Amino acid sequence: METVTSNVDPAAAAPVRSAKPTRVVVAIGVLLALTLAFVAWSLGGGAPPVAGASRTLPVIAEVPDFSLTERDGRTVTRADLLGSVWVADFIFTRCAGPCPLLSARMRSLQLELEADAGVKLVSIMLDPENDTPAALVHYAKRFQADPDRWWFLTGDNEKEVHSLVGRGFLQSVVPETDATPLLHSTYFVVVDRRGRIRSVHNGMEPESKPLIVEDVRSLLAERREQ
Repeated sequence: METVTSNVDPAAAAPVRSAKPTRVVVAIGVLLALTLAFVAWSLGGGAPPVAGASRTLPVIAEVPDFSLTERDGRTVTRADLLGSVWVADFIFTRCAGPCPLLSARMRSLQLELEADAGVKLVSIMLDPENDTPAALVHYAKRFQADPDRWWFLTGDNEKEVHSLVGRGFLQSVVPETDATPLLHSTYFVVVDRRGRIRSVHNGMEPESKPLIVEDVRSLLAERREQ
């Protein structure tokens, strides 16, 4: 089983553009593709793990200190996540590309890991100007996010948030310009109780779900003093 540890090419995160036969045909095709991809991803984690099974994951990097705002208005820092195993992704509410699918897959993880105590899901928002707490409340409801287990974190400054994602999580972000949309990594980052990145998986690939679930449970099984 191979865990991806390299950064995603920004070009790979760009929304896919098709030739334009008619807008209706394109819309139907995109909707069907997203639906089939989500169903495949949701079914991917169905097999329960063997009791007591775990594997050793490398320490890739340590997440730096940060201070961001959750949808309920409270400040969340790195320290608030210490003691929890967490999975992070990087999205924005206006995204017309991969973000809705990534959020649907994060919801699938929420359901899969519902009985696993000590797990958090964290969506870091890439468009602070528009990803306000009020906008995040609406977005979170859309995906039935449990406020105790799935947090949506936004910032005050786009440059600082993008720097955190790039330098802290080792994932790519390319700011929006007049010619191009905001481009970003589609990877899910798995972080241990001590705030260390232990694995990275492409959230667009259906086979990533069981790998993420396995990694989370392996980290839960690690001795706290390690």
